[in-house]
Amino acid sequence: MIKISYRAVISLLVFFTLFLSGCRSLRAPETPYESWQAPDWSKATKVKDTVRPAIRDRKLQSDEPLTLAELVAISFENSPSTRQYWQSAKAREAELRQAQSKWYPQANVSAQVSRQKQRYNESLSGQSQLGGSQDTDFATYGPAVDITFLILDFGGRNADIEGSLQQLLASNFQFNQSIQDLLLNVETAYYTFFSAQAAAKVAEANVADAKTAHLIARQKFEAGLVTRLDVLQAKSNLDDALYSLEDARGNVQTAKGNLAKVIGFSADTQFSIVPPKEDIPRNIKTDEITVLIDQALENRPDISALRAGVRAKEAAVRSANSSLLPSITGGASADKNWHHDYETDDNLREHEYMGYVKVEWNIFDGFYNLNKKRQAQAEAEEEKEKLIQAEIEASSDVWIKYYGYKTAVSKLVFSEAFLSSSKESYELALEGYKAGLKDILDLLDAQTKLSDARSKLIDSQKGLFIAVAELAHSTGSLGSFKDEAAY
Repeated sequence: MIKISYRAVISLLVFFTLFLSGCRSLRAPETPYESWQAPDWSKATKVKDTVRPAIRDRKLQSDEPLTLAELVAISFENSPSTRQYWQSAKAREAELRQAQSKWYPQANVSAQVSRQKQRYNESLSGQSQLGGSQDTDFATYGPAVDITFLILDFGGRNADIEGSLQQLLASNFQFNQSIQDLLLNVETAYYTFFSAQAAAKVAEANVADAKTAHLIARQKFEAGLVTRLDVLQAKSNLDDALYSLEDARGNVQTAKGNLAKVIGFSADTQFSIVPPKEDIPRNIKTDEITVLIDQALENRPDISALRAGVRAKEAAVRSANSSLLPSITGGASADKNWHHDYETDDNLREHEYMGYVKVEWNIFDGFYNLNKKRQAQAEAEEEKEKLIQAEIEASSDVWIKYYGYKTAVSKLVFSEAFLSSSKESYELALEGYKAGLKDILDLLDAQTKLSDARSKLIDSQKGLFIAVAELAHSTGSLGSFKDEAAY
């Protein structure tokens, strides 16, 4: 019977208690209706956030208002989106180098040290149980080198290299697309912020007009020329203008925070911008829509990335096909060993060299490689369909952006005309109301139309700026449009 002391039992209990306490446990939320409560140990071991302070420490190099070109440069320095694609491209480059390594011989160097002892028991007669064999005690040590080289695998090696090459191409094109996307995001955020500032100024002008109408209505009421209804209507119009002003000021802060985010800064970063050029681009040369679509399919990085992806999948099919065929490998090895016999104190030395050519063919693997090839073929066809869908969507994108630009130009022309006529109408209505020839409704109606005309002009200016950028983005040539887009 095995006896265990109480001290041993206590020691085992303490050991398992400490072991289990060191194994943290975590479970999914108990129900889909209640928020999950973090365990105490997760709060105690919470890793300090080093990212947020780093973002906070970013400072703009200049206190001067920033141009669009400067904002673009700042975004390139700080944008995490482009850096993600850059790191992805570097990873694909490393994968390509791994695939290319198959064209080099593989060398493996090793060394061993061993000691072997054998003792033989003697029988009662004094003879060894193994027929007089002697005890042995010897050591062996020495280096070895093995070199192998894949001679032939029926295209598998080249297919793997080609697939990795195309994946790198796709990743590089995706990086270029991220730059195009970043340019568009910066331009859109910039013009939105500028337009929000302009809209706030328009709202201030509307408030000033409303105050003027209210003041004149009060003066005429006090002079007994109009009823109190005129004053109330003018006051109502003023309150509405003040409401719109606060809304416009809120939009400015929202747009500023969004622009800060796009350029990679905290939303509470203090900065200002230089207004875009006054000559809004209206006469950018646009070829026939078919030419622009062809240009997009040729130049857009996202389409080029998908084409490279198709070629990578086709290479994967060839690689999978080679797995169904034999491979031929050549190799050579050499080793040198020293032996020391401790029983006799003798030293021995030996050399061994070997060269070989080996043919391997996995003739049956449960149809694994065959289905691997079928999978690769299906994925290649899937990638082709993705490319077809992307090209169709790209043509639609160019079509929409092309006519969006043409519409934006026309809307700007009409908004300018609307503002000019509204100003004249408002001035006449104001003079007529002062002279008693117009009533308060005529004045407020003219003021409303002037306010609407001002807003339409701001919106049409913003729309045209963004339409230019979006048209260039849709054709994959955003950089070539920048001069005409008021950079």
